[in-house]
Amino acid sequence: MRNVKWGVIGCAAFARDTAIPAMLKAQGVELTAIASRDVSKAKEFAEKFGFKKAYGSYEELLEDAEVEAVYNPLPNGMHPEWTVKLARAGKHSLVEKPFAANIAEAQRVQAVVADSGVLVMEAFMWRFHPMHLRVRELIKSGKIGTLRNVRSAFTFSIERKPNVRLSKELAGGGLMDVGCYCISEARFLFDAEPTRVYAVADFDAEYGVDMLASAILEFPGGRASFDCGFELPFRCEYEVAGTQGSLVCPLAILPGENPVIHIHTSNGTETETFSGVNHYVLEFEHFSRAIVEGTPLAYDTRDAVLQQAVIDACYRSAKLGQAVNVD
Repeated sequence: MRNVKWGVIGCAAFARDTAIPAMLKAQGVELTAIASRDVSKAKEFAEKFGFKKAYGSYEELLEDAEVEAVYNPLPNGMHPEWTVKLARAGKHSLVEKPFAANIAEAQRVQAVVADSGVLVMEAFMWRFHPMHLRVRELIKSGKIGTLRNVRSAFTFSIERKPNVRLSKELAGGGLMDVGCYCISEARFLFDAEPTRVYAVADFDAEYGVDMLASAILEFPGGRASFDCGFELPFRCEYEVAGTQGSLVCPLAILPGENPVIHIHTSNGTETETFSGVNHYVLEFEHFSRAIVEGTPLAYDTRDAVLQQAVIDACYRSAKLGQAVNVD
């Protein structure tokens, strides 16, 4: 497979520490251009990682005809604007989660992407990890009977200081930052969409964003529950419970080097281990392959809109103090 010429907009710490190192390892990825509002930072990244070009504005990267696809790790509130601009410039884009700040915004982006004919995917990297594909395989095989419940958590603690995660204007908050993963997990594991949600959230008086939230999602075949936010220790596990057993991933979203699935049934407990996998690498390879081979993405903008609809419903429920339907 030929290499796809990739650009990156923004020199975020996450891009520096996680995403770009994964791009370097991914087959079919060629680091072509990096853009920042600070050209010196772009040049620093270019020198460190081997990008051929460094730009002092995102617009310059849009105008680079050589760049085919762009990774967008900008703050949450900037995702829709630049997904639209990239699409109109004819660039495919892998946009970090969340796709948008609300469902109306997500649908507007979806319409532009459809008109532009480019590929766009929300970057939930965990869905490419073979551990989670194995969990879904076990569910479908009937290993734990009929799936009835999914329980998940994604929390960590952050300092109270300027941080994009604490910016209401940039679509910060626990649901947007980490709760979105729990919602994505539930949709993936049930292989369905929730119809109704009930959520509660603690909104910070100073920052105006949710610091801690919990929700119950009603699916046609069962329920999912989760808690998320910035005021608890690090946790990122999920448990899948069926009528004849359960599956537990103690480190689901950030699995580390040797993640495991614990399989509990009436026959006892089995453990499966998955070593040496970088799900960010797999995500970039999948996206590049879709561009080169003309194959569909595993997850397109329709999936991103359905995901945003659930996030919106959680916020609506938390503010109303009652269960609401997912529109």
